[in-house]
Amino acid sequence: MFKSKTRFIIYNNHTIFEPDYSDERKPRKRARIEDKESDELAGLFRDSQYYDSRLPDACVVLAGDTLFKVKINALSKLSHKLHAMVDGTETSGDCNPVRLDAEPDDLRALLWAIHTPPDELKQPIKDISHLRKFCSLARISHAFDCSSQKSLALSAIRDVLDNSLSETCSSSDLHLLAETAVGCETPILLDAIVSRWIKRIQRHQVPSVPGIISADTLHIPRLSGAACYAHLQEVAEQSSTISDQGVTRLHMDPKLDMSQKMHLLAGYWSLVNYWEQLRRYPLKFVSCSHNKCSDIWERRWAVALGAPKVLCASQVDVLGLIRITRGLLVVDKELETMDSKCRAKALQSLHDACENLNDTLGDHFTNLL
Repeated sequence: MFKSKTRFIIYNNHTIFEPDYSDERKPRKRARIEDKESDELAGLFRDSQYYDSRLPDACVVLAGDTLFKVKINALSKLSHKLHAMVDGTETSGDCNPVRLDAEPDDLRALLWAIHTPPDELKQPIKDISHLRKFCSLARISHAFDCSSQKSLALSAIRDVLDNSLSETCSSSDLHLLAETAVGCETPILLDAIVSRWIKRIQRHQVPSVPGIISADTLHIPRLSGAACYAHLQEVAEQSSTISDQGVTRLHMDPKLDMSQKMHLLAGYWSLVNYWEQLRRYPLKFVSCSHNKCSDIWERRWAVALGAPKVLCASQVDVLGLIRITRGLLVVDKELETMDSKCRAKALQSLHDACENLNDTLGDHFTNLL
């Protein structure tokens, strides 16, 4: 039976003190081999789903801070790269695992794909968590040359862009999709993802600032241009005059760093300058031999640009200004006196200018200082 130690000793009527047990024998440390093993395993975890200590013909794999136990032939047959890494590793264990340069979630996705029936893998992605798993599968398959699994994952991700699930993706989910496409070196998929992201920014379904940050991180000029343009319209709307002298304060999002803010200012100047040049010099078009066509076009151009709808629009919304101008000229009665082919070409030149500007927005937001 455990005997408690005396806490106080009464020495006399005037003195009470606590006994000193510091000289008692301290417990012995564990054997050195145990300390060494503990140090090696410190901070590591066995995966709850893919670590079965009873699994035969298996190797222990370390990804990040997580240990997995996997059948050697299951990994070996996926690619030559994995075969070279796990072949002959039957003696691996928690203290000497096969180390993979991969995130635990990515390896889980690969093992999930190995153990899932093919028909089930080909089912459409139905929720965001499932989509993230396929992104993990694509990344690790690309890293270790698992061509079959990579093709399966990228195809499933591409299909998502054509269904309603893509409309529920947050900015972080869209970043993950773009990051996966960049990492897997699939420019066609990246272009489709960026197009979907830009449409959602333009519809105000997702904020523009995460798009700016992601485009900067992943080096995607087209996304950068569209996201910066959208945020610039917000900045223009929210800007405030703070003095009688007309000084204006620009309210940029605090999540943007100084370089990204400089890009916005560069775009502001470039777009205003673009519109000034367009306002002064009417767009050229391939005209017929009728001199009157060019004269009518230049005259009605000046009238359209002086209309209240144009003058009241934001000067940095150049795409909007071009559309407004074209809308006014389409219904202009005097413009109808032009040769029909010349009129069609002139109006087409406005449409082409809008499309070209939309495609090259990223160039305007390049900091050339």
